[in-house]
Amino acid sequence: MPKRRLPSLNALRAFESAARNQSMTRAAEELCVTHSAISRHVSKLEDYLNAKLFERGHQQVVLTKPGAAYASRLQILFDQIQEATAEYFYAQPDNGSLRIGVLSTFAMRFLIPRLARFKKMYPEITLQVESAHEPVSPNDDDIDVAIWLGTGDWPGLVCEHLFYEELIPVGSPALLAGHELKTADDLEPFLLLHAAARYDDWQRWLKANGATRVDGYKGLRLEYSGLAYQGAIDGLGLAMAQTIFVQEDIGNKRLQPVFQQRVKTGRSYYLVYTEMKSGQPAIVRFSDWLKAEVRKTVAKVESGEHAEVI
Repeated sequence: MPKRRLPSLNALRAFESAARNQSMTRAAEELCVTHSAISRHVSKLEDYLNAKLFERGHQQVVLTKPGAAYASRLQILFDQIQEATAEYFYAQPDNGSLRIGVLSTFAMRFLIPRLARFKKMYPEITLQVESAHEPVSPNDDDIDVAIWLGTGDWPGLVCEHLFYEELIPVGSPALLAGHELKTADDLEPFLLLHAAARYDDWQRWLKANGATRVDGYKGLRLEYSGLAYQGAIDGLGLAMAQTIFVQEDIGNKRLQPVFQQRVKTGRSYYLVYTEMKSGQPAIVRFSDWLKAEVRKTVAKVESGEHAEVI
């Protein structure tokens, strides 16, 4: 039997989404990848086909005639795949497994340390956790639920609110010993630790607390938040932490708040999944358990001062 000659399915999904949305930016949002990832996939597909699919202009893309015809056919084929999958599988979900897509810091600082309690409650549910530095899409074939950070405005997805994102500066007790810190400007001598994807966290908190001498963009930039937290634990510098992710460290005296003032960013964490999977027993059980764990942790956070919204 002859081997199938097919383009990359990821490239096809990227092109179909960009064509349907008439925007690579909106395609990136739909598929939960970066704009550059969509552009690379489309370019690879054009190379494979030896054809131009889009005319690229300033901040817009326009389908070529062959591109429009190809996109129209692909949309029909993807619709048929979705309908076949829903007909044969979504009606009879596998209630004994749950595949979770989660941001790396959420996985390390919140989910994994508590997951043994879920397994004790529901030993019959097989779990698979996929973590990444960028959001994992619940539209992916191998993901049932995901945890996203944002405003909850994601059409076509069920979004269950978990908790508000709040920022608080933290450092190791050893590093902070002997320092009399009264105002935010007293942080000037310390090395500020930043997560690369969260470059404005320090500046946001400093501005909200009236600092005038501290540059919130200076310091050491690390790949992701978990490294910044570890650096703070080891006495390298101060980290701007998400409050719920450092409660265990504060309780165990590995970290302590530099100041008690917390600042809300306007974003929240959500449990998200497709409408077609709504009501699946494994998802319902995981959602109920996760929200109960969040409530317990938020109760500890609320012992501090009320957060300021900026």
